[in-house]
Amino acid sequence: MSDSKIILESLSPVCDIQAFVEENDACYYFYLWVYPGSESAYIKSCWICNSAGAPEEIDLEAMKAGMAPVMPKKYISHPAQGIRLNPEDLSIVWFEEGDAAALFEKERLLCVIPGWSGSQGFNGYSRYAAGMMPYAWELTEAEEVLMKRAEKSRKFWDYFEGEYWEDVQQVHIQTLEAFFGAYEKYYAIDGETFPPKALVTGRKDGICYGITAGVSLIPMPLTEQYYEEALDYRRIELGFAAVRERQDICIKMYSFLSSLSALPWDEISFLGHGHTIPCNVIEGFSAVWLLNARLIPEIASPDYKDFMGDRVNLLWVVPLTQEEYETVMEFEVEEMLQRIGENVKQMHIFDGKEKF
Repeated sequence: MSDSKIILESLSPVCDIQAFVEENDACYYFYLWVYPGSESAYIKSCWICNSAGAPEEIDLEAMKAGMAPVMPKKYISHPAQGIRLNPEDLSIVWFEEGDAAALFEKERLLCVIPGWSGSQGFNGYSRYAAGMMPYAWELTEAEEVLMKRAEKSRKFWDYFEGEYWEDVQQVHIQTLEAFFGAYEKYYAIDGETFPPKALVTGRKDGICYGITAGVSLIPMPLTEQYYEEALDYRRIELGFAAVRERQDICIKMYSFLSSLSALPWDEISFLGHGHTIPCNVIEGFSAVWLLNARLIPEIASPDYKDFMGDRVNLLWVVPLTQEEYETVMEFEVEEMLQRIGENVKQMHIFDGKEKF
């Protein structure tokens, strides 16, 4: 088999992932290279089609030699002698979360590597696969859903080509000012990179607030693998609240929120209700607990409008002592909140004391 060559490549807009199409003299493959060039790098692969005659069985020797596996004859839906792809006809569309991608041949969906690729023997979908092989699954049954998702994603990324930030910015400021009154300070926390995001501060009834604005522009990866209604949970903002007497630690916590706001796309993961994150920003506290304001109506919180049809979730960042952290790790979040009882109304407000 001759040397392979890359005929198309693209970088994720928000995750450290490179997508590329590789051609050799026997087949084509679609790849997602996650954390390229790093020690943590790994590759997701999906067979697209054969470009030469298909073997009767899996070529185990070729696989052992590290060659891209050619699909056996009984698992292909194109002519047995293979087909050729024109690189000029190919394009890559990233899904909204930035961790998955679809390959198009002109306007026709050719191949998809979704976010759940790599589990239970599943690599991705290919138009030319027949049945379910480790190299690729047949696209037929999933095509309608995936096509709609890819087209929605294409329009999603097109949205960012326009003048969108000023409008988004104003919506967030209006939402926050409706909650705590006129804002005090506005900090850009995006490092002048895409996507834009900020942290806005304000005060109300002796409580200091710092809440992000714009993190919800991009949906988080992996939510569809954990929530049946992923559209209700995949967009977040982050908030921290403290009594006036402990405003000395606010700036440090705002910096922590800034770092935390990038975690879902840096780590290709998600943040949600009840999650805990190690945090040693405050002396005597070793972690934070994330509480979804929408799921705890007792906590007074900003009232967000939906964005692009998705709900926006404010996650309050609650510092925990080591003992509290260990307790929270033992129980479900609902059980812990029941234990807290009436005090749940102030659960999100830091006063330097243990909560339970």
